[in-house]
Amino acid sequence: MRALRRRPRLAAAALLLALLAGILPAAAQSQPAAPAARQPLLMEGTTSLQQRILTRPGVRLAKAPGDDPSGAELPPLSVMFVYARVPSRNGVALEIGPAADGRTLGWIPAAQAIDWKQTLVVAFTNPVNRDRALFFDDSAPLLALMEDPAAATKAAALRQAAESGSPSADSHVTSIEPPRWIDPAKTFYLLPILNWTNGYFASGFSGLALQVAATSLQEQPGPAPATPTAPQQPDQGVMAGYTAGVVFVVDTTISMDPYVERTRDTIRALVDKLWARRGDALRFGLVGFRDVLKDGTPDEYASRVFADLPDHVDKTQFLRRLDAAAASRRDNLDFREDSFAGVKAALDEIDWSGVSGRFVVLVTDAGPRRAADRYSSTHLDPDQLRILAQSKGAALITIHLKTAAGKDDHASAEEAYRALSDYPNVGSLYFPIQDGDVRAFGAVIDRVSGIIATQMEDAAKGQVTAAEPPAETGGGDDASADTEAFARAGLVGRAMQLAYLGRTEGSVPPRLFSAWVTDRDLADPSRRTLDVRVLITKNQLSDLQSTLKTIIDAGEVTRIAPADFFGQLRSAAATMARRPEGVALAEGRRLTDLGLIGEYLDGLPYRSRIMELTEDDWLSWSFGQQRQFLDDLDAKVTLYQQIYDNADLWISLDGNRTGGDAVYPIPLDALP
Repeated sequence: MRALRRRPRLAAAALLLALLAGILPAAAQSQPAAPAARQPLLMEGTTSLQQRILTRPGVRLAKAPGDDPSGAELPPLSVMFVYARVPSRNGVALEIGPAADGRTLGWIPAAQAIDWKQTLVVAFTNPVNRDRALFFDDSAPLLALMEDPAAATKAAALRQAAESGSPSADSHVTSIEPPRWIDPAKTFYLLPILNWTNGYFASGFSGLALQVAATSLQEQPGPAPATPTAPQQPDQGVMAGYTAGVVFVVDTTISMDPYVERTRDTIRALVDKLWARRGDALRFGLVGFRDVLKDGTPDEYASRVFADLPDHVDKTQFLRRLDAAAASRRDNLDFREDSFAGVKAALDEIDWSGVSGRFVVLVTDAGPRRAADRYSSTHLDPDQLRILAQSKGAALITIHLKTAAGKDDHASAEEAYRALSDYPNVGSLYFPIQDGDVRAFGAVIDRVSGIIATQMEDAAKGQVTAAEPPAETGGGDDASADTEAFARAGLVGRAMQLAYLGRTEGSVPPRLFSAWVTDRDLADPSRRTLDVRVLITKNQLSDLQSTLKTIIDAGEVTRIAPADFFGQLRSAAATMARRPEGVALAEGRRLTDLGLIGEYLDGLPYRSRIMELTEDDWLSWSFGQQRQFLDDLDAKVTLYQQIYDNADLWISLDGNRTGGDAVYPIPLDALP
């Protein structure tokens, strides 16, 4: 397996340009007279974006346009470049190849391909706290419904008709989201974006109407509309197999002694309460984390797993492991602590196999060491760590002890932990404990654990736990805020149960050729129905990292002379792109204009703040703002390394899961 590179290499970065801009530079010519490699067709209206398609399941190659297929069946969802489009007896035929290096495989009918202008895809969000998405045959009826003040009521009627299998012809509804959530990590599917337009809700929210093409690895040849299906009740035997794991990540620095003991008491009580009822269906783990001492050396460990989930099988041994977690007796360097080291250890070092519901509960009285901190062992910021947790199906809960000693740290710590603990369509699972009161802390940790325990008992009865949406308190008193946060914790537990049902009972995406859907819940547009992702290969991710390192290095080199930053990037882009005449122009004053990120991102419905950075913006920023920009990029580079190294995340479309063409639907928020 190729290691993800940490330093920029111009040759690798040139490949990145090819992947992002849709081109592959021709091989260096050793002989001037050698013929140039054949190039794929360009997309209409572009100068560098090459035509690509996705193959539908069952497509076979022919030797010539219109010939009967004689070649092997191509893997579904193969990404191919188009080298020719010609009329044939069966319509239009496409000559395709797997890369832009001139190699072609043969011909296929255009009807068996999906034109793909971008590599943006969407996936259904977990259906907790939102309604099922509706698919329409055109954008006009969807946009009209989005703008209608009575959208929630009308959408409910359309949904009811679709669930019963009898939508009216004039409803324009062609399909409905499956009743069970589809985990793309278990049942890989693509909903590539073919077209889009902006839409606006009467409530003031904006959203997108997206034309998507639906297909999956389970789909049979030929498009077929989905038959709407009614919501299913969980099978009691299925739900009885639901298991959950709760890993407490506890600050074991000197100030935390009473809280470490109180956390152990909670785990012991829950183990005693639940052991006889459900055995190891609900398992607990414990991770401790510390920081550095006054001289900058580690205080024994950055993180340590004291009790793993499998240890729960032996009750006596498990409790003995809990007792080994003790608070330090030495002072830290400062008030900040490497709490992210403990969270990451819980994600990476705990054995989560066989556990469906995954909860990580962070307990600390100090703010985290963020990516740019020299003593951070993870070099991750809250957003990147949250993305890693979501990729592993884990929810992060933070109990923040706001002790008097840390009053100057409270605001920045709360900002970081609220972001870390945010759960899609639910909100932040952040619990502040005013004054660090031990009794209040005990009540919160007992309540959170009790919510999860209750859901386990419901699962044993074959039930999905009912959860009321959290009431909007508007930031009132602490009791109201806690009530809202507890309700969110219940919703997250329900989301875990729904995900388990989707994986166990087997749900497939709607089988339709193309349709229009909004990325927002029609009843409550503050919630997302679709999660936007970019289907990226391992090679692309590696080269994306190299390009970001090029930008970071340019910033480091020009720290004393920031006016030279874009000049450095122009020089690097010219070398990488091998087209200096296109990037050295004075009008190239945005990162997008420099050739580092070409036409690929133009015209997409989702834009990046980083890629829109202008030279004027950079020069107007203070040194601190420039430093933060570079630190943010560096944190993303670290995130890419984590994703690259996690073999379980990569999906094979060609049978080679570890090859450079294996793909991962990376969240758009993770991109620069």
